[in-house]
Amino acid sequence: MGFRQGITLADRIEQVGSASSGFDYLRIGLAIGVVCWHSIVTTQGFGYEQPLWDSWRMLIGGLLPMFFALSGFLVSGSLVRTKSIGRFLSLRAIRLYPALAVEVLLSALILGPLLTKLPLSEYFSRHEFWAYFHNIIGYITFPLPGLFDDNPFPSITNVSLWTIPFELECYICLTVFALIGLKRRFLLLLAVCVMMVCATYMLAHRPNAIQFDTPPGRLLVGCFLGGVLAYLYRDRIPFSGGLFALALALHFLLTRHAWTAYLSIFPTAYVTAWLGLLNPPKRTFLLRGDYSYGLYLFAFPIQQAYAQLFPQHRVIWLATLCALAAGLAYAAFSWHCVEKPILKRKNEIIATAGRMLRPVARALSFAWPAMSRQSARGNEANIAVGETSRS
Repeated sequence: MGFRQGITLADRIEQVGSASSGFDYLRIGLAIGVVCWHSIVTTQGFGYEQPLWDSWRMLIGGLLPMFFALSGFLVSGSLVRTKSIGRFLSLRAIRLYPALAVEVLLSALILGPLLTKLPLSEYFSRHEFWAYFHNIIGYITFPLPGLFDDNPFPSITNVSLWTIPFELECYICLTVFALIGLKRRFLLLLAVCVMMVCATYMLAHRPNAIQFDTPPGRLLVGCFLGGVLAYLYRDRIPFSGGLFALALALHFLLTRHAWTAYLSIFPTAYVTAWLGLLNPPKRTFLLRGDYSYGLYLFAFPIQQAYAQLFPQHRVIWLATLCALAAGLAYAAFSWHCVEKPILKRKNEIIATAGRMLRPVARALSFAWPAMSRQSARGNEANIAVGETSRS
C-alpha cells in the first residue's frame, strides 16, 4: 500500500495529502451495499428479510454505522479548519439539504402523481401529500397518498430517510462539543464510553427489547462520535494492519448480537478510518464526482417503483441491477445539477446567510477562540475532504 510501519493516523493523513480516495471508494461501496439490501425487502417483503438479517447481521449491520463513522471522521476535519461555528453549520446544511429537498420534491410532485392509484385531485388534497414535505427539514414521514400500497413493503416511499434526523443530531452534538472546545476531547471520549456501557447494560437486562432489524439511531450517532474521536486522537492512534484486523474481528463479533452492538463503536470507527486512508488509485467513475449521497437518497423510491411496475419480475438480483443503474443515473444528475453547482457557490451562499444570521453568529462567537487556537495547531495534518463528503 506504500506506507511504512509504526505510523499514526495523523502520519498517514499527511502522507496521502489533501484527499484519500479510500473514503470515496468506501462511500460508494456502502451506498451500493444499502441498495442491495433494500432490494430484498422491496421485492420479497419484510418477512423474507428478517431471517436474512438475523444471519447476516454482523455484515449488513455494519453498513450504516460505517457510513456514520466515516462522516464523523471527515466532518471533524472540516470542523477544525473552519473559522466559525456559523460557517461550519452552513457547510453542513449546504451538503445535506439541497439534494434532500430535490429528492422530496421529485417523489411528491413527479413519482407520486405518476404511480398513485388515487385520482390526482384526491392525491394532492390528502394530508400525507403535504406532510411529506416535512422531510426537507428532517421531520420524517414515509407515505404518499395511494403510492406503493400493494407492494411487498407497502406504503413506504423512501425508507432511507429515517437516518436524516440522526445525522442532524450528530451535527448538533459536534457543534456543542466545538463550543466546549477541542482541548477537552477527553470529555467526548468519556461521554461516548458512558453511552456504550449504559446502552449495553440496559439492552442486556431487557431481553424482550434487544431485537432490532436495523441499527438503532443512537448507535449511528455513537459511531459518528467514534469517527470524530478517531480524528481528534489521530496523533496517538496507530495506522496498523494488525490493529485493523483486530478491530475488524471485534466489529464482526460485537455486531453479531444486538445487546453488544454499542460496544462496536470504536472498532467500527477504526476499521472505517483505516480503509479510508488506504488511498488506492482513483478510477474514472470516482473522478466524475461523489455519487454516493444521491444513490443513497433516491435508490429506494426507484426500487419501490420497480416492484409496483413489474410485479412478475420481483427477483432480488434483477431488482438490484435495475436500481443501481437507475439510481446511479439519478445520482449523477443530483451531483452535476444540484450538489456540485451549490458547492461551487458555497462562499457566496454562506456570505448571504451570514448577513441574515449575523446576530445569532455574534451570540455564539464568544465561545469559539479556544477552538480556533486548537485548529491552528492541527492544520498541517488535516484531510481536506470534509466539506464535500457525505455526512
